[in-house]
Amino acid sequence: MKKIIVPAGTIERHENIFADELVVQGRLIVSGVIRVKRIYGSGMIDARRIVAGAVVADILEVNDICANKLIANKIICVTATASAGIIAKDYIEALCVKTGRLTATVSRIETTEASEIIRLLPKRSYIGAVFCSWVKERFMFWRHSRITRKKTSLTASELTSKEPSDIEFEKLMEGYREKYREGGYRLILEATDSEAA
Repeated sequence: MKKIIVPAGTIERHENIFADELVVQGRLIVSGVIRVKRIYGSGMIDARRIVAGAVVADILEVNDICANKLIANKIICVTATASAGIIAKDYIEALCVKTGRLTATVSRIETTEASEIIRLLPKRSYIGAVFCSWVKERFMFWRHSRITRKKTSLTASELTSKEPSDIEFEKLMEGYREKYREGGYRLILEATDSEAA
């Protein structure tokens, strides 16, 4: 079993690579074809063509990729064909993609042939999204019930004793008072000279 390793912090250049396993921790530049059973590592691969069973890498810049499974943080290619699926954790840019399942955060693809496309939300997991939506729903319910209690606290005698303009003014001022209280301020109303006279 032939195994080729590209260590971290190194740059290796080859014309073609034929092996069983390829481990890329650094940067690999291939002017021709990479034909292996399995590629994995956290490095960058720059090649003309990759033919492999499974590919796991950090960054792929390839003209043509043909694999069973393809997983990378960033994929930049002309064509990508993966029978099982493609997972692009950060970004995928391609002219043509053919796969069973495409999973990507951000994509820029001209034509896609996929039985299933999954768009990932960046910087938040599924459980985090569900939890945040639940918290927002609880907060909105609490705030709505608090506002409706304040609106119903005005009694009928208070409403009939005041003119409609006074009621609107009181509601407006109560809204401002609430905003200032939440911000830690005090609201003091002063009459001008013309109003005092």
